[in-house]
Amino acid sequence: MMLPKLTVLMPVYNAGKFLAEAIDSILQQTFREFEFIIIDDGSNDNSVAIIQSYDDSRIRLYLNEANIGISATLNKGIGLAKTSLIARMDADDISYLNRLQVQYTYMLANPDCALVSSMVKVIGEDGHFIRQDKMRSEHVYYNLTFICWLYHPTVMYRKEAVQEVGLYTAAYSEDFELFWQLTRQYRFYNLPEVLLDYRVTDQSLHQVLKKEEYESAQQQQVLRNLRYYVGDHYTIPSSFIQCYRHNFAPLIAEQDLGQWLSCIRELDYITQCILKTQNPNLEVESVKLAARYKREFIIRVLIQHLPLHSQVWFRMRIEPVRSLVRSIKSVLKSKLRYRNALLPTKN
Repeated sequence: MMLPKLTVLMPVYNAGKFLAEAIDSILQQTFREFEFIIIDDGSNDNSVAIIQSYDDSRIRLYLNEANIGISATLNKGIGLAKTSLIARMDADDISYLNRLQVQYTYMLANPDCALVSSMVKVIGEDGHFIRQDKMRSEHVYYNLTFICWLYHPTVMYRKEAVQEVGLYTAAYSEDFELFWQLTRQYRFYNLPEVLLDYRVTDQSLHQVLKKEEYESAQQQQVLRNLRYYVGDHYTIPSSFIQCYRHNFAPLIAEQDLGQWLSCIRELDYITQCILKTQNPNLEVESVKLAARYKREFIIRVLIQHLPLHSQVWFRMRIEPVRSLVRSIKSVLKSKLRYRNALLPTKN
């Protein structure tokens, strides 16, 4: 058997419905010099039988005696890996055929990079298209403070770097936690091309089965992230954190324009603190641009819930004069387009 150049690590738990498609997408990769570590975490469906039906020497199957959870399972797999480079895979997703080759080539060309990820196409249970995110790779560092912008099954990382930061340590939102720890010390990069179909199912832990637990964990993680930049005792209202994570309902429900202004001004302060903090991934102009986009997106969402005169007042309080003029023109144009759309058309 050839010596592997990288390890593919896939935890499995009751994934029989999509498992074969996930395994096939790895075994059919154009890059072939890998070991495929699959760890079943106590499944009680047909997952193990599906894995055992494959006759491929690259597969190394391990069975947990009991369900120990994804973090402990991944840590076990990292310890078992024979190579320095480890590519994550989930049992319900589909890697594109060139995924491993593209990421392996990037990591070899960038030895100072500890983690590389990629864009995804989000699909439903039956494979139908749901969405494709349009985030720019150079904006990921700034936004990773607030939202886990990296898709866990797209990452390839260096084993030694992951071990250095303590492996997976969180029971929930374990990927967000690991990415944060890695990106404090090492460079990372998100490839701008789609290399994986990311499947959302009714068994998705972070979106369905354990949604509240994951949301609570991420809320705490974001506050910790902010304290890294601003100070150990820094605190802000929960509604601000939710807003920065693009859950606007709590802040809108308060109907307090003073709080809305404070939320935007606090974001400006956080951005300045991020710009002043040394980090191997800090690119000043990219952070400024990412912050501007995020700020404007939040403002646009909030002012949709205000009458026109209040929109102008709100803009006047938070924008420099030149930007304010552009903003008011934009609001007026939007109102005019909306009014014209309601006018009856002439025959």
